[in-house]
Amino acid sequence: MGKRILIFICFLYFSNGTWAQHHELSENFAEAGVMYGMASYQGDISPDVQVYYRNYGAFVKKQLNNYVGIRLNVEMQKLAAHDMLSSDPYAIARNANFLINTLDFSAMGEFYFLNFISGSRNKKFTPYVGMGVGYLLTLETIRNNNTSVVAADNATTKSDLPLTFPINFGLKYNIYRQFNIFGEAMYRFTNTDNLDFLNANSTAPTFDAPLGYQGSRSGNDRFFSAKIGLSYTFNTIYGIEQNKGQQNRSLLNRIRRK
Repeated sequence: MGKRILIFICFLYFSNGTWAQHHELSENFAEAGVMYGMASYQGDISPDVQVYYRNYGAFVKKQLNNYVGIRLNVEMQKLAAHDMLSSDPYAIARNANFLINTLDFSAMGEFYFLNFISGSRNKKFTPYVGMGVGYLLTLETIRNNNTSVVAADNATTKSDLPLTFPINFGLKYNIYRQFNIFGEAMYRFTNTDNLDFLNANSTAPTFDAPLGYQGSRSGNDRFFSAKIGLSYTFNTIYGIEQNKGQQNRSLLNRIRRK
């Protein structure tokens, strides 16, 4: 009797384990998406006022499992600031301003806090974080006035390799089959203080003033972006998640036969 009970318990255990694996089995190959939002520079010029410009981007991601992926981003944004918008008397007297069009390439590791499977009935939402390294390219210098760096020496030439270090936080939700919507905020540190053409180490006057004006020595320039987007996951779900509809039809046929 005891042996039969033991066999029955083992049967339930392994049956449940097999059903759970069958129920959760999925292959997540990759993901691609587009995003739109706003970006803002933070640095020496008008440090107390944020000026926002449109931000466009796209990404592809290799999903290693249901939690971890490696993501490649490309984003285009304008970055700008104007001292005349500041409430700081020093910044107003300096009257520096700039506007550049930039392209940022980055590679990031991304981690889901929850088990997320696109197309699943139950695993449709997760917060996520990411961090990595990127390269910043200045496509065009639109405006550069009263700064300590001439326009020819723009942000991409003053540093041997202008790097960005993005930190990302987002929320993702599966809306239909393999389609997802997401919202994320990304903060990028850089290795340059010349993004705004105002170098704290420069001794050259920014314009015809007795002492000249310099940037802050508190650190390198940064920029921030907030975006919403749409993505598509290239994955396959096996087992009960996929075939549940067929099972329901079979059950209905059985009831009709009775």
